[in-house]
Amino acid sequence: MTSIRNKSAFTLLEALIVVFLITFVSAVATPNVIKWRNASKLRYAAENAKGDLELAKLKAIQQNNTVSVVFSETGYQIFVDTNQDWNHNSGERSIRNRQLPAGVSFDLAKTSFASSGTKTRFKGRGTALNGSAYLVNSKGAEKRIKITKYGRVAVETIKK
Repeated sequence: MTSIRNKSAFTLLEALIVVFLITFVSAVATPNVIKWRNASKLRYAAENAKGDLELAKLKAIQQNNTVSVVFSETGYQIFVDTNQDWNHNSGERSIRNRQLPAGVSFDLAKTSFASSGTKTRFKGRGTALNGSAYLVNSKGAEKRIKITKYGRVAVETIKK
């Protein structure tokens, strides 16, 4: 009598080898994916901040008015500051109110703008209170957003 054997089924040994290979590849790849994700969040936050600051400068020029930027640890607020008191009062138009992604924050101890601490503003001619804001991710990587007195905004990576 001939035995009929199903050739399309997996043996227990084959299944265990596949599970082992998937586990091994995951263990090798996961730290790199996490590192890439943290770096990507920091880059994303810095580029968004740069774009928003350039928008603030543009709005100040368009409206020939003062546009203030107030940084906090978790984000920043940009608004037309008609009376130049650094407060977003009723009647003053909000331009952006952005929260940073999880794991990214502003280092307020390092963030500093000319005579205003963690705040800057753009005037109607595009000039600004110069200084820098520092973004840091959960792994300690940093990016600096630098604003010159002429209103130029640049992002720099801080090497450790």
